[in-house]
Amino acid sequence: MKKFIFIFLVLATMISFSYDYTMYDLGIAHKISVIEDKPLIIYFSSPSCVYCKKFESEVLSDEKFQELLKLYYTFVKVEPNNNKTIFLENEYTNNELFGAFGVRGTPTFVFWYKDAGITMVPGFMPLEDFLNALNYILKYVYEDYREDFQTFLDNKESFNPKTKVINISNNDADFVLAHDKNAKKYTSDQKIEKGTVYLVYSKEDLEKLKQSGVFRILFVNK
Repeated sequence: MKKFIFIFLVLATMISFSYDYTMYDLGIAHKISVIEDKPLIIYFSSPSCVYCKKFESEVLSDEKFQELLKLYYTFVKVEPNNNKTIFLENEYTNNELFGAFGVRGTPTFVFWYKDAGITMVPGFMPLEDFLNALNYILKYVYEDYREDFQTFLDNKESFNPKTKVINISNNDADFVLAHDKNAKKYTSDQKIEKGTVYLVYSKEDLEKLKQSGVFRILFVNK
């Protein structure tokens, strides 16, 4: 079975479920993350896992944590079962994904960007540690930050978000609208939410959205 290789970042100091935008198919989540140019968090869980429930009740339910996920990440939950998915052109059951990623216990969190793993963190992380990790990964992905995690903490670094416009095809637009509950077509009568992924079909609407402070805009090529 194929094993995945990671560029391991050192996160040495870290070591009721209500997030509406969780995905459950890794292949779909990965494709969404690539189209939207977002890092992917793969959350390996199991129904009997006590610390998974602790993560969901103490971390995932937190408003600030959910805001970061919604703005900047794609989040997928994988549990051990025989559901099938296509990931990187190979078919896996969820059970096989545990082996392919080398997951030995739950919870385990895999941070992935485009077609490569960034790092894998096994075990429960308290809220503040996880928030710091999310910001560190964002700075690594979007700002080419290459200091270690402890330096990031010591210097009180932060991620500086900027509006990002991504050109996509009509087929990709249809895929996003079908599978990402956080994505919607922009219309001029909508109330703008900065955490929403907007799809726009005209340059006029694109310019309006760019001025609004929205983080992610998908410009659909006709």
